[in-house]
Amino acid sequence: MIDDFHRLGVRSQFPVSAEHGRGIDDLLDAILAVLPPQEHLIAEDVRTVNESAEDATPSLATETKIAIIGHPNVGKSTLLNRLTGSGRAIVSPVPGTTRDAVDELVERDGQKFRFIDTAGMRRKGKTRLMAEKLSVVMARKHLEAADIALIVIDATEGVSALDASIAGYAHESGRSVIIIVNKWDLVSTGAKAAVSQSKAARIQESRRTTDRNLYEQQLRHSLKFLAYAPVLFISAATGKGVEKIFPMVEQVASERRKRIPTAEMNRFLKQVDFDRASVPVAKRVKIYYMTQAATSPPTFILFTDRPVQLHFSYERFLENQIRQAFGFLGTPIWIKNRARD
Repeated sequence: MIDDFHRLGVRSQFPVSAEHGRGIDDLLDAILAVLPPQEHLIAEDVRTVNESAEDATPSLATETKIAIIGHPNVGKSTLLNRLTGSGRAIVSPVPGTTRDAVDELVERDGQKFRFIDTAGMRRKGKTRLMAEKLSVVMARKHLEAADIALIVIDATEGVSALDASIAGYAHESGRSVIIIVNKWDLVSTGAKAAVSQSKAARIQESRRTTDRNLYEQQLRHSLKFLAYAPVLFISAATGKGVEKIFPMVEQVASERRKRIPTAEMNRFLKQVDFDRASVPVAKRVKIYYMTQAATSPPTFILFTDRPVQLHFSYERFLENQIRQAFGFLGTPIWIKNRARD
């Protein structure tokens, strides 16, 4: 085994046993031999701290993290390579090629975007190998660490129950969402790939439309809880439509970090006709005032006359009114209420 590394030209080799500690002392001695003196390291640390303090200004560019998620073989890795202009992600027609997340930093117009290609998410019952189970768990973790989720849907397959579940993960975790309908060129040109020979798949294939507006209506019907998310039709393989992603990411990231002053929120609150909200009388509350407590995602707190949980109709009505007045494209809105003391 060691001779194989000698053939590659590797000079320094240290056979060790991590479990028993054998050979570790020789490895540490070799590491210390190439490190600079301790006095030099201390001086470097002091200079770095001073420079950081001088350069720390509010104008520093904020890095936006974008997780590319979806079920296996929808084109996530191809999309990453297209967005970053690299071939770092391995692309294969075999589902499950990506086991661990691959990230790439892109600087554009003074802004930093870190795209993260996650492993394809499967249902728990479909993951048999431990590596597959871990890849799904890690994909969820990378999603929760991101600011924006690009939910990639295969246009030739339509929105499946698994797509809806994956989209639900992003929505519930508070990530901003952009829906990417990939492989649209195969649908628009009629070169649709056969996804399955089952009867249900053939029926779905016959109902699939090539009209973009009608397709989006069907998609919106399947993902009603993502009514706030913009939809982009692209082909990652050919690059068609991919240029629309960066401007949309910039807009959604800005909306995610937007903060509305309390005075403006309360002026808005006075104009809302809550009698239009279809809420049972027992669940109605009187709202005294409202404030935005946080961003990413935008979180609003209502101060009410009694400590009851807001009825979902009340919350949905208020969210729609907020979106009409202030936008918040692509980002979920969280609403909480507190009883005024």
